[in-house]
Formats: sequence, structure tokens, C-alpha cells
Amino acid sequence: MQKSGDKMKKKITIILILLIAILSGFFFCNSNQKKAIIKPKITIKEENKKEKEQINYQQIIIELQKKYNNNDIVALVKIPELLEEEIVQTKDNDYYLHYDKYKNKNIIGATFLDYRNNLELSNKLLIYAHSDPEGTLPFVKLTSYNNEDFYKEHKYIYLIDSKKERKYEVFASYIETEDFDYVNLTNFNGLTYEEHLNKLKNKSLIKTDVKLDKDSKILILQTCSFNKDINTKDKYQLVMAKEIKNNEE
Repeated sequence: MQKSGDKMKKKITIILILLIAILSGFFFCNSNQKKAIIKPKITIKEENKKEKEQINYQQIIIELQKKYNNNDIVALVKIPELLEEEIVQTKDNDYYLHYDKYKNKNIIGATFLDYRNNLELSNKLLIYAHSDPEGTLPFVKLTSYNNEDFYKEHKYIYLIDSKKERKYEVFASYIETEDFDYVNLTNFNGLTYEEHLNKLKNKSLIKTDVKLDKDSKILILQTCSFNKDINTKDKYQLVMAKEIKNNEE
């Protein structure tokens, strides 16, 4: 009888051990599933979006204003691997032709936004800067956009202001010598805004697939041209780009 009782105890012990093992496995699995639900995997795209949302653009501009002791600094223009320049804006388009971003009198001036522009409201933003025959100033590099291969490697321009970063895609590059209506913001000599934009695009020395319409917001970078093949006093290198939204990328 004792042996029979011992066998029964062993059987019960084994059954209990098995039940504990099964239940432990179930709770472990269930716990992992809950963790997976609570902490879903974040994709690279979501991480990048989160990073952008955390950028304090206002602080970037404030720090630049402090660095140069100049509250006229309103933005930063960047072309990857080409240039990065602070943008100033004042009440006219003359002052920063003769003063630098420290507000010191300087023949090289500064890179400035047209005084008529409003970063939030203007459909066409105009940015100007000096150039030089020696090729030492940043905007001299814009002449390279007249080359198709160079354009393909540098399609995008970024503009950062106190509220956000805008991304633009280049749609035209050329040297202008006589038709300066590209600086017009509202009156386009009888053309609609869309017709005006396509007129500018058709002057380009490079071909692009960028589509322009009545809602297009554009950025124009202007500097002097020192092209020796063009025997005209007033000649300007222009690079034009259209703002693109996330769903257009």
C-alpha cells in the first residue's frame, strides 16, 4: 500500500510540474504580446518625422541673430555640399549691398531677402547676394547650375526660417541681361502667374521635369554674372526652384 501511495504522489507531482511549466509558458508569451502591443516598432520614416517635429526653428534663428548681433537675420539658405548662408532682410534692397551680416560697412555686402517679401505669404521669394570674378563669394557657385550634370547632383535647396524648413526643387538656371520682370511679385506684364512662371522656366539653360501652376511657390537666387562670353554690363545669374511638399517627394 505504501508503494502504491508513493507512486500516486509522484504522478501528482509530475502533473503539477507540467501544469506549472505550461502556465508559465502561457503567461510569458502573453506578456511579450502585450509588450509588443504597447511598444510598436517605429519605422525610420516615423523617427525622421519625429526628429523634424522636435527641431526648434525659432531657436536656430535666434542663435544666429545673437551670433552676428543682428535681428535682421530672418532665415538660412542651404544647398547641400555647395553653400550655407544666413539671410538678412531690412526696409530696402540697398543697405545690404554695402553692409555685411554684422552690419559693418563691407563691399561684399550680405545675402538678403527682398524687402517686399513676406516669408509666410509671398508666392515668390527673391534672395540676392554679390558675386566676384575671383570666385571667392558663395553665390558664385550658382553659375555651375547652367551645367546639366551639376544640376542633377544638386537639385534641392532648403530654406529655414523661424517656423519651419522649406524644400525647393530647382526648375531653371540661366543668365539674364535685359528682361527683369522675374523680380515682379504681382504684375506680370499681362501674363497670369502660371504663364509668368513657365516663361521663366522656358529660358532655362537646363531641362527639368518640374511642373509649375498657379499655386506654385518659388524661390529665386540672384547674383552677378561674370560670364566673359556675354558682353553686357547688367547680367545676372539666376537659379529658380519650386517649393515641394512631403507628398510630392
